[in-house]
Amino acid sequence: MPRTRLTGFSRLIIFLIIALPIVYVGAALYNGEDPVRNVKGWLGIQDPEPREEMNVPPSSAREAPATFESVQELRDENERLRQELARCQGISES
Repeated sequence: MPRTRLTGFSRLIIFLIIALPIVYVGAALYNGEDPVRNVKGWLGIQDPEPREEMNVPPSSAREAPATFESVQELRDENERLRQELARCQGISES
């Protein structure tokens, strides 16, 4: 029986087939994601869970046209938050 040897390229391919999934799972877990759910979403086996976005208004609020009242409310909220931030920074600097 002839003796076969692995070439450098075939060793690289085998290493990548083994190492890349392990690295992906580790990176996904580090980022707080579910790697199995992500892969199932890519393959179309299961719809991925919608990701929660921070500080995003509901879709109905994003679709509504801006009115003077809504813009004024946002300006008032912005001013209130600026004052609160200045108060908090003043306390921490003392």
